[in-house]
Amino acid sequence: MTTRIHRRFVHIGQRHVHLRHAGDGPALVLLHQSPQNSRMWLDMIARFADRYTVIAPDTPGFGYSDPLDIAEPSIADLGTATVEVLVALGIDRFAVFGMHTGGLVAAQVAAAYPERVSALVVDGYAAFTPAESAIYGDRYLPPFAPSWDGSHLRWLWSRMREQKYFFPWYDDRAEAAMAIDPHTTASTHEAVMDVLEVGDAYRAGYGAAFRHVEHGFLSTLQPPSLLVFRRGDPLLAHLPRLPELPANVKAVVEEGGIADMHARMDALFAKALADEASVELKAAGAERSPHCAGGDAGRGPSGGPDGPGWSRRIVACAVGDIAFWSRDGADSLRLVLHAPGERPLAPADLAVAGTAAVVAPDLPGHGASAEVDADLDAGTMVSAILATLGSVPGPLPVTIESHGAAAGYVPALAAALGKRLQRVVLHRPWLLEGDETATLLAQLPNPQLLRAGGHLDEAWQWERERHLLWPWLKPSAAARRPVAAPTPAQVNDNVVELLRLGERCKPMFREAASPGLAARLGALGVSLAAGSSASTDDYLGRAAALLGEQSVTSPTHP
Repeated sequence: MTTRIHRRFVHIGQRHVHLRHAGDGPALVLLHQSPQNSRMWLDMIARFADRYTVIAPDTPGFGYSDPLDIAEPSIADLGTATVEVLVALGIDRFAVFGMHTGGLVAAQVAAAYPERVSALVVDGYAAFTPAESAIYGDRYLPPFAPSWDGSHLRWLWSRMREQKYFFPWYDDRAEAAMAIDPHTTASTHEAVMDVLEVGDAYRAGYGAAFRHVEHGFLSTLQPPSLLVFRRGDPLLAHLPRLPELPANVKAVVEEGGIADMHARMDALFAKALADEASVELKAAGAERSPHCAGGDAGRGPSGGPDGPGWSRRIVACAVGDIAFWSRDGADSLRLVLHAPGERPLAPADLAVAGTAAVVAPDLPGHGASAEVDADLDAGTMVSAILATLGSVPGPLPVTIESHGAAAGYVPALAAALGKRLQRVVLHRPWLLEGDETATLLAQLPNPQLLRAGGHLDEAWQWERERHLLWPWLKPSAAARRPVAAPTPAQVNDNVVELLRLGERCKPMFREAASPGLAARLGALGVSLAAGSSASTDDYLGRAAALLGEQSVTSPTHP
């Protein structure tokens, strides 16, 4: 039987924290290493969910969690943030497990909150010295800034492969060599994506670990604790650096690998958690969408850095877990669809005025909805979009705002919404005819993973040129758009989405950018408006021709 792993956002003050959870029983918290996220624990969540309520948050600044508003957070800061999440979930007592950076945070939590921690396990405790902290910091964690030519991608690919050969990764001396399995092409790609998804914020967790050089607190640990050092882990060399440990804390060298470490955990937890009560997570506004097989979504308090009433939420529906932004409102609903293949829109991107409710989904395959496994055909997209509307009370009249090729989903949405749909606003719609769709599909970047990372260059080149040339025309002088170059940050954001989509990019565009869309939109019988009147965004004036007598000026948002 497959374990159902749930996802949600929890709102902690000004931040949105993403987490995964599954199972029943006493609470067990899993904390990931840098620069990864809770996705690394999917197998481990499933393994322990038959006995425990397993909770795996994305730590601040990683995965889909917002960073702390601290320039250089400490391990203590990350520990406090972890406990805040658990308090918000209604969990008073828990066992905690962490690996590398997550292990430091777990140990900090156990030391600072002994009344809350029933047991502690660390896989690889990083006992850095002050000298190592001074040496590693800047060299190990250079700033990650997109460059106009995409060279930062080639650097990142090589850097992630190198960390399997040497520790630290930049030290190529024989004394720094590691005898462990190198990255495969697929695992290199996964490691690169972990960094690309968070950008320069990758330095926060790493930096906290390197700055953490005081380890005497391990002698004060009160919960039953196990510090595991696995053979092959470079942190095995840190075992002799540990202070004298009390009887309740055991430091062991694990020769048998992860499976044997899990067996040790089983024995410790069976004893330490035997008398712990089963926990039940606070519902946090759980709800069921009428368009879903089942759902849960976390609603946070009104207000925050994104403006009054905004919430970051997830709804679990038939096609998978769909993330979206929503803003409370009345009288009408504004449904905003970001362009397929581009970064999802956030509140800062939306010019919001008035009292309308707003829903802005991350389309399946994008952003925090990237883990949807379904084919990204129009049916999947429309089903997911409709699922997010269940978060808005009442059958409010709807305005759809579509960006780019998302206009291709409007006809099916109009059919589902019926008379609720009052208006459609088209931002830079892709209105293709004839063989233009075929040309577009033929020129999309090759998604095949390449051992030297060349697929990253493919995605970068296509995305940058997409802004400079009409992407459904063969490159030529006639295809050149008279526009300025996109910023490296803009290209990088969209390349992340293209890489997430991978092989599903072509079939997604095949449906979203199918020929004849202008005629289908014109037949909807609802008010149409354009989000921009710039001719550089309107290929051959097709949007203007579609609108005819209607206004082509920027709309007034409801």
